[in-house]
Amino acid sequence: MAPHHTPDRARKHEARSLHPSNRRHPFWRRWFLGSSLVTGILALCWLVLRTGTKPSRLTYPCQQAAMSTATLTLGIPVAGALFAARRRLGAWLRTPIGIGAVALVSILVVSQLSSFPGAGVAEYGGPVLYAPSSYRADLYNVVDCQVKPTGDRFIGLDNLMVLMGRGGLKFYDSATDSLASGPDGIIGTDDTIVIKINYQWTQRGGTNTDLLAGLIRRIVDHPDSFAGEIVVCENAQFVSIAGFDRDQNNAKDKTRSPHDVVVGFQNLGYNVSHYDWTAVRGTSVSEYSDADMTDGYILYDYNSEVNGRVSYPKFQTDAGTYISLKHGIWDPVGETYDREHLKFINVPVLKAHGAVYGATSAVKNYMGVVSDALGTNSHGATRTGILGAQLGEIQLADLNIIDAIYINAVPTAGPSCSYVIATKRKELIACIDPVAADIWAVTNILIPAFIDNGFSPPWPDPSADPADSTSDFRQYLDSSMYQILAAGATVTNDLGQIDAVVGNGRAGDFDEDADIDSADFYQFAACLTGAGGGPVDSACAAGDFDDDGDVDCDDWVSFQFVWTDSSDIPSLPGCEESGTQPPGEVAVRAVSLLRGVSPNPMASSTRISYFIGTAGKVSLKVFDMRGRLVRTLVDEARSAGEHSEVWDGRSAGGKAVASGVYFCQLAAPGSRDIRKLVIAQ
Repeated sequence: MAPHHTPDRARKHEARSLHPSNRRHPFWRRWFLGSSLVTGILALCWLVLRTGTKPSRLTYPCQQAAMSTATLTLGIPVAGALFAARRRLGAWLRTPIGIGAVALVSILVVSQLSSFPGAGVAEYGGPVLYAPSSYRADLYNVVDCQVKPTGDRFIGLDNLMVLMGRGGLKFYDSATDSLASGPDGIIGTDDTIVIKINYQWTQRGGTNTDLLAGLIRRIVDHPDSFAGEIVVCENAQFVSIAGFDRDQNNAKDKTRSPHDVVVGFQNLGYNVSHYDWTAVRGTSVSEYSDADMTDGYILYDYNSEVNGRVSYPKFQTDAGTYISLKHGIWDPVGETYDREHLKFINVPVLKAHGAVYGATSAVKNYMGVVSDALGTNSHGATRTGILGAQLGEIQLADLNIIDAIYINAVPTAGPSCSYVIATKRKELIACIDPVAADIWAVTNILIPAFIDNGFSPPWPDPSADPADSTSDFRQYLDSSMYQILAAGATVTNDLGQIDAVVGNGRAGDFDEDADIDSADFYQFAACLTGAGGGPVDSACAAGDFDDDGDVDCDDWVSFQFVWTDSSDIPSLPGCEESGTQPPGEVAVRAVSLLRGVSPNPMASSTRISYFIGTAGKVSLKVFDMRGRLVRTLVDEARSAGEHSEVWDGRSAGGKAVASGVYFCQLAAPGSRDIRKLVIAQ
């Protein structure tokens, strides 16, 4: 992608206007949803204020949404006439009377908004907690994934599950202990699985549907056979998701929608469906145990700690299953809940959120779980931790899979993401801890992609800076973390507590044709070195699944798991074919960190301290505010452990640099970190 050097102001305006959580009016929706008449009047007032003297703004999605609200509440003729007269309206608004009317409406609206408790920029009001120092979050990251799927298989996801299995996180719950299954696995043979995707946005703004198909395929291919149910869900809030069947999707074949994926599995006889929570987001209901069988949202009382109201959906699937996202599967005969057999898999897409919150990923994807209606203030309360409070009530997802195949890596754009603006990263992340997943993904994928696209820190407001505790991203992430910890679950925003395992997303695909078949098998067999053999050369790297420098029977277990050909896999003499042998050790690549810069501000020199989690090639560079390289301090291999370098405030040419703000960037195996430093002479 060509570098972007100027903000796309039109896109930023559009994205901001889509979100009632704009910090100037965080309680907008909470106030005007009280009555349909007031809603219609205020929708028109808001439309006038936001459109101003530029009728062309009426084509913006948020203006269209306001027009729809006015149409529903005040009647089609009134709103339709307003839309038809938009050019005259623009001319009238430029007259003294029109300007006066806008001013009067502004005063009235602001006075009404300011009369409600919590109006304005609210602060988090709950406890500030941190994970115990002994806590470790296991995170799995595969890179260089194939973008092209193989039917319903997605090789990058298969290799992610291989990596998880070798690290001890088994995808399948089974009495048989193998690479991907074990007694403590995630998905049971008769579970009901809710898969939460992002489908609010078209094109690359939503979850990759090839990835979705690969996930469903892996579930139904349970080694003990799958007899459960899968439901793909989303709440698109203020936009239509067209029955999960848009034409412009995030997929290799852009017409492949979530609906197409679901129908494809239905045609194969699997119990797979989708449910649009958007349709019930305005319906307040009671639980099944209270004899209310209606689909809708359970609504909590106002929570002053997070300045909003927690909510969660309950609904009946196409197969007739009653699901409460908090309590589990409802048995109407026995009148009991089964929480054990309800599993939740969160599949967000990683991207910039230039509209309000800087960055969005696993935690922010729960905006598609809560209701944005019913006076919840969910958008405004995101900053103060309502999504964490939500997670504390319904419990953490059984697995978060972050889709970073394509991402929005333009800090002034998002959360929408067009085909043109998208950056191909070809990465996936799996982690049970959503906070750890987010801080790691933004630090090691999103921020480096910003830089690769020609942007440089300081990042624009709203900031996605993961190293700045005052950034918009960190404010909502940290507030959510505090609420999750207060509810009794353990999560962390400390990169030093994350054990990141990095693997090859296209392992097994020697010929790089997006499938793993007999041609790949013969190359694997030719590369077989046996345990302790090697080191393998680049031609055999695709066979070294566990990254231990050889191609042996442990790698053969993984190769069998990612096999995509419809024919049976050939036998490999010397290695068992059952795939049940114990997995080999996996190399943990601990996160590398910039420990500190002292003194900072500096006069003539400063010492930059850093920690290397995994030995390997290390780069430590200094950039100016425009992103230009000033000096390379380190560009060579470093051992794991503590290190430091002194910068004398001079450029690569030996010239003393001017006073101002600079940035040092550390790049090491599996990690990147950035720290601001100031020269004050």
